[in-house]
Amino acid sequence: MKQTKKIKQLQKDIIDEFGSEITKNKYTRIAEEGLWESEKELIKKYFRPNSNILDIGCGTGRTTIPLTQLGHSVIGVDITPQMIDIAKKIAQSKNLNIDYRVGDATHLDFENNFFDNIIFANNGWTQIPGKNNRQKALNELCRVLRPRGYFIFTAHKRYFSVNYFLFWLKQWIKFYILRPIGFRFKEIDFGDMFFNRMIEGKKLRQKQYIHIASINEVVRQIKEAGFKLIEKIAMGEISKTDASFMRATLSKNDNAGKSPIFYICSK
Repeated sequence: MKQTKKIKQLQKDIIDEFGSEITKNKYTRIAEEGLWESEKELIKKYFRPNSNILDIGCGTGRTTIPLTQLGHSVIGVDITPQMIDIAKKIAQSKNLNIDYRVGDATHLDFENNFFDNIIFANNGWTQIPGKNNRQKALNELCRVLRPRGYFIFTAHKRYFSVNYFLFWLKQWIKFYILRPIGFRFKEIDFGDMFFNRMIEGKKLRQKQYIHIASINEVVRQIKEAGFKLIEKIAMGEISKTDASFMRATLSKNDNAGKSPIFYICSK
């Protein structure tokens, strides 16, 4: 019960963070950036033309807009109402009729086998607090994906190096020494991270949450959901430009890794 309460509070904090004025302003600009080169390559390779796509964690429409412009029928879903409000306004300004909805990846309001393809961009899956909830999201995405459809998502790779030795040592002490004897802390799962995020030179009022999963952990959860893992590939192997940009945007306190891993799944 205590963990459930902690997860609900963390989810509320995440929604509040992405609903803040400074974050909304940033994501309004991000909507104009369009697809990364790596995303373009994978979408071209795996998504058939004019397909029915779920853009889960769509934010303000960075991926939804270009997918629509490519001729796909896209439904954009995000848990933060303010993100959806902005996305609708941007779509209207571009004379695009996009179906945007507020929704939770762990409880999707769609019938079984509804979508040809699904994308969960920019590490959105790893910002779902709680391993069980991340599993529920994968289960739901598998449920609403049609057989032989493709699901593409990204997750930062957990890796160990001299630079991050202290972070992982603290994690180990918290979870395997302190927690068993009754200590409480904000992290829910091993690999949870809270880091200071800067936007326009200003530090956000609360630290941002992300879960840094091992590749084995992600693969296990993919298979448990009922997906087949078709391919896993680092962003830098597809586009060095994207990988360089991602590294440049990470805070020095963000131990999330060098560049995300793309996971391509099929049902």
